[in-house]
Amino acid sequence: MLRRFAIAALVSCTCCSHAAPTGSETGSSGAHPVAPLQSAPQQTAPERALEDDLPKLAARAVAMYHAIARALAEPSPDCAAIAAKLGAIETANRDAITATAKVLHAGHDKIQSLRAALEPHQAELDASAQAIAASAPMKACSNDPGFAVAIDHLLGEP
Repeated sequence: MLRRFAIAALVSCTCCSHAAPTGSETGSSGAHPVAPLQSAPQQTAPERALEDDLPKLAARAVAMYHAIARALAEPSPDCAAIAAKLGAIETANRDAITATAKVLHAGHDKIQSLRAALEPHQAELDASAQAIAASAPMKACSNDPGFAVAIDHLLGEP
């Protein structure tokens, strides 16, 4: 008797006048309509300040020193042009320069943490520093006021 009832219910459902749900209206079984999923707005963790992300700050310092060494590797005697390139490097790295100053003013523990973050990059930093110090523009342009200001903004005390 239960079997006859199930067959009758199945037949009556297929004979109804309304159309069966299709496509996106059906769930995985195809029998029940499913509301489309709406994704919640993505919430990302706030980005850490650069002075608090010391490995990132160390990597930025290495990249900045490489950029300075490349700018000074050019044999151009035009001190103003070299100063302009150094100014562009300063502008591109203003956040890293500011973050480094904050670390240096934060005290001994923070400075030690930055030194630890820089340690794996020390050979690269040393090579860049030697290239900067030995560069022809450092010698030729040391008395040029624009060049001196540009170098001081990049490499001077924050």
